[in-house]
Amino acid sequence: MEQDYSDPSLPISPLSTHNSIAHLQRQLTQCGFVVVDPIGVFGPSTRSQLRGFQRKNGVDPSGICDSNTWRLLVESHWNLGDRLLYLKTPMMRGNDVAQLQGRLSWLGFDSGVVDGVFGPGTLNAVTEFQLNVGLAGDGICGKETVVELNRNVGRSQMTVSAFKEQLRLAEFATDLLNRKIAISGSIESSAIVEDVRVRLRQGGYKVTSFTHYNYVRLAHAINSSGCDLVIHLEISRSDGSSIEYFKGYHQTSPIGQSLAQSLHKALIEQVSDDEVTIEGTTHQILQLTKAPAISFSISKPLLQHTPWSTVTEIIATTLSCAFV
Repeated sequence: MEQDYSDPSLPISPLSTHNSIAHLQRQLTQCGFVVVDPIGVFGPSTRSQLRGFQRKNGVDPSGICDSNTWRLLVESHWNLGDRLLYLKTPMMRGNDVAQLQGRLSWLGFDSGVVDGVFGPGTLNAVTEFQLNVGLAGDGICGKETVVELNRNVGRSQMTVSAFKEQLRLAEFATDLLNRKIAISGSIESSAIVEDVRVRLRQGGYKVTSFTHYNYVRLAHAINSSGCDLVIHLEISRSDGSSIEYFKGYHQTSPIGQSLAQSLHKALIEQVSDDEVTIEGTTHQILQLTKAPAISFSISKPLLQHTPWSTVTEIIATTLSCAFV
């Protein structure tokens, strides 16, 4: 039976009730972010651990637990075997789904990117695995399936999808102009998205753009376009800019990491007055897009101190040499 993780009164902040703060502290500690403040007291340890969790999961490290952060806390809590996993609407999400995908991939049953989302690819991989070990191929991961996964799982840390992407990395250097590139962003960053799209098209790239306030709908539009690479742009709520690539659940995106590192290096060299960090995360847009992706969160100070045309040119130049 699934445990009860009903939402407390959100958002949770220093002004919240004792019970809500205690609930948050338990969730953080169970996810490995150990809080040492007194139970029910939103002190410096609670804020620090909450911000650490938010940074790791690619959300604004505000130190306030909103509905999105709470959802991520709940998803991170599940372990494989805690509940039945199957395809439903909305799709099941969580650390246990990622563990399932990782084990399947290690065994050669490719569910796609290890993103913690139980979609059609995961359903197919579960079904194929079940049939291969003599179980009913119903696509539902229950106790028997978990036992077989644990009994058969290999030792390699390289998943099938990561290995395939590693092979594609070299190809990007030779035929990038033939690849379809998606520039995406929030509504707030739509003007920036359009500037980058125009500049890349001038450089001969096949580019399309998408903007939406909702990550799920945005990712659906991107995936439907059949693009090969995604550059996501948004306005940062903090004073610093950040570049993120997918890293989580024993999988790193080689293409995303390569592009992120190249862009980070170029920005540090040319926009030295502004803080720009780079990190592998499970940012939702990086999880939901099928193609390799990076997310560039641009701070308002950077936009104030640096002409946007300069930043656009850095992105275009970086793209041309990122995979060489």
